[in-house]
Amino acid sequence: MPGLETKQIIKRYTGKFITAFSLNKSTKLSVILNYHSVHPTHNFATTPNDFLQQMEYLVANFTMVSLPDFYKLRIAGKSLPDRLAIITFDDGYEDNYTYAFPVLKQFGIKATVFLTTGFINGEVDITEKDGTYQDLKALTWEQVREMRGDGISFGAHTHTHPILTEISLDQAEGEISRSKKILEEKLGEPAGLFAYPFGQPKTFNRNIIDLLKKHGFKSACSTLWGCNNSNVDIFSLNRIRIDACDTFHDFKEKVNGKWEFIKWIQALRG
Repeated sequence: MPGLETKQIIKRYTGKFITAFSLNKSTKLSVILNYHSVHPTHNFATTPNDFLQQMEYLVANFTMVSLPDFYKLRIAGKSLPDRLAIITFDDGYEDNYTYAFPVLKQFGIKATVFLTTGFINGEVDITEKDGTYQDLKALTWEQVREMRGDGISFGAHTHTHPILTEISLDQAEGEISRSKKILEEKLGEPAGLFAYPFGQPKTFNRNIIDLLKKHGFKSACSTLWGCNNSNVDIFSLNRIRIDACDTFHDFKEKVNGKWEFIKWIQALRG
């Protein structure tokens, strides 16, 4: 859902829903934030200054953990911190290295970047598909390896960024297996994390999850809205999308569970 469209829907319904569907203050919060681009001038990107302010707020108010560590805590059945936050990026834009990475290093935040491997390899320009992130360049493998050396983890996001349920199962399996193989060859380590392209209802299903398990993935992120409790399906982790149009007030409400009504809007939209 594009950021500006989301904003319009939210403004229309916030007054009715924000009280009814906000999380109680006592609710444990495990939030996985979903970013795409951090750029000073792009219309759909979070600005570097906003990103800095957001990370500063999270570090002061949440326990920051990496997505791999969150997975380990879940599998071990250990209790989660009361207020836990995880940073993720989708697609693999160069500005993740240029603008986001220095801020992440400043605060010691171990984010996860989900790479569309064909985009990184220069085989496909995913920015042309819907125009949202048009003109943004891809990360290079050299940049990826440098970030990995500083604690940033990487997951697969398919090879060409299709909606996996709109292609054949054989094609979907090829997208999944190829992205995993390339990622492992380039980084020299197992790739166990995945993010579904688009990640909304109907863009993945049990057949797709079975393919992920078949190829050795351990966990996957959707873009289904919400926090994650101890019972969440590790192959359908919820995320909270951060948009370019978010004010700092919006950001704080989002990460503190005040916009949970979006999950109901997603369900209605199908």
